[in-house]
Amino acid sequence: MNARILAVGGGITVLLAMVALRIVQFTLTQSPDLAELARRQHHERIHIAAHRGAILDRHGETLASSIERPSLYVRPRRVSAADRARVQGVLGEALGLPPRALAAKLASNANFVWLKRAVSPREQSAVQSLGIAGLGEVTEARRFYPHGRAAAQVLGVAGVDLSGIEGIELVYEQDLRARTRVLEIERDALGREILTEVMDDPRALDGATVQLTLDVGLQAIVESALDAGVSEARAAAGTAIVLDPWTGEILALANAPTFDPNHRGAIPPANRRNRAINDFYEPGSTFKALLAAAALEHGVVRPEDMIFCENGALAVGKWVIHDHHRHGWLSVAEAIAVSSNIAAAKIGERLGRDRFHPFLVDLGFGKPTGVDLPAEVGGMLRQRGDWSRINLMTTSFGQGVAVTPLQMARAFAAIANGGQLVQPYVGLRAVGASGEELWEHRPQVVRRVMKPETAKAVTAMLEQVVEEGGTGTRAQIAGVRVAGKTGTSQKVEPGTGRYSADARVASFVGFLPAEAPKFVIMVMVDEPQTSKYGGMVAAPIFRAIGAAALERQGLVPAAPPALLQQAAFEKEEPALPAVPLGVPSFLGLSKRLAVERARDLGWIIQVTGEGYVQSQTPAPGAAAAPGKELVLSLAPASDLL
Repeated sequence: MNARILAVGGGITVLLAMVALRIVQFTLTQSPDLAELARRQHHERIHIAAHRGAILDRHGETLASSIERPSLYVRPRRVSAADRARVQGVLGEALGLPPRALAAKLASNANFVWLKRAVSPREQSAVQSLGIAGLGEVTEARRFYPHGRAAAQVLGVAGVDLSGIEGIELVYEQDLRARTRVLEIERDALGREILTEVMDDPRALDGATVQLTLDVGLQAIVESALDAGVSEARAAAGTAIVLDPWTGEILALANAPTFDPNHRGAIPPANRRNRAINDFYEPGSTFKALLAAAALEHGVVRPEDMIFCENGALAVGKWVIHDHHRHGWLSVAEAIAVSSNIAAAKIGERLGRDRFHPFLVDLGFGKPTGVDLPAEVGGMLRQRGDWSRINLMTTSFGQGVAVTPLQMARAFAAIANGGQLVQPYVGLRAVGASGEELWEHRPQVVRRVMKPETAKAVTAMLEQVVEEGGTGTRAQIAGVRVAGKTGTSQKVEPGTGRYSADARVASFVGFLPAEAPKFVIMVMVDEPQTSKYGGMVAAPIFRAIGAAALERQGLVPAAPPALLQQAAFEKEEPALPAVPLGVPSFLGLSKRLAVERARDLGWIIQVTGEGYVQSQTPAPGAAAAPGKELVLSLAPASDLL
């Protein structure tokens, strides 16, 4: 009996000792792991996704928004060998994936691999039809650009993770990007939710809406005219800018060739360059307008002063400066009108480097304008001490200096507005998801660069360029006074540093109406083949843009030209123009947002279809809509992309 008692007591003692040891083990060695396991069982984190902010034009037209699209994934370890063969046989062609790439995804050791992101309904259906475990989908947001190619290089693009990569998408990333919120959820032993952190307003996570100075209707006009002109000239590329000379607002900016940011996979990198600020060129004879402004400002010449143009050839040391035509005596105004290189060289020598160089620096040449777009270059302007006599002369007619199209547009804006250098910009304002204004850009005058009377005299000379006998007659617009300057320059051959025998840049820069400027328009055509002259190639593009812009805005002078001219040049502070809004745009909006916006704006809409607004009647920007009635045609997001 005693032996049995001792055996039972010993066994209980051993068991208690083992339990005690296990408790010590749990408490001292495994406590962190067990605590983490319990936390995972009773706590859950939910990531609340938000939408990237929209980009709008100056009238509220949507230029970029976010829509939801399915993305496909695979969990390779859950796909059997037999199913892998089925997947490769069906999905390779359906998803447009190379067989080797698809095989690599299926053979991956990772737990999760993306098959394809932002797929179409057809691609989504192909995966669902297989019914194979290990294949799945999630809904993600994707950036959508309702107007396709419109202002593509200005807007830029956002990546698959909705972060900005180029253009406005990159510059205003901090405003546009959505914030991700993590909510903590408590669950009981059965997995039921018992406590959830409350989020007051989910919209607070959405990115801000950024409104631009661009007018998408005017942008369409500019792109159409530029595309037609570049195609007709069989040119390599082209750029066009429309600038408000009083405020510095960029109303339109186009490049050709361009791209559609909705389908950018195979687009050559060169097509994505914003040539207006990323590339520089020698301005050629358009620079003579700035020479004339500097010479008049310093009292070196008067418009009526006569200059002998050497009958077409002027020897300067070992160099010879030529004119396109033989000229004898010309007034300064006539020399600008017919674009005499020899007259420009003589004016430049009379002006001198100590006056001309600082004038160009004040106009902003040699450094970036500071526009709110990425990767802007500053061009090239030699240091004053490096200007020899021949450098001074050649710079006077735009050779040996390099500028960007935007720099030239801004310089001509200073002439148009009476002598003030304005700061160009694209971002107008940003409004948070809750409706609060985050920032707003105001017109800024950097400095005065010339007296109003100087600008007025230069404008009169630039009008003669467009009149009969000048080099810019193809820029004429019936019933409108136009001021501008033609330019033709040689390109430097890459790697040699020598001027090309064939490659040219043709340009035209001007403003209108000349007596009360509303638009500065800069057109640059790279390597035209039909003609090398700016007056033949670029001026017609200027005319097409200018005529359509005036017609669109309904800008007709309402006072005698003399009074308008005086008012324009006496104006000291920039003012925003009165711009008719026209029919608003609902393109790219969901049905719900379109209905809400129509209600807020007082429009009566008729909706057909489901999804997002694909088209509308009347079109955005139309002058009027009887009874404020609109017809909106909707389509699934996949049909818009």
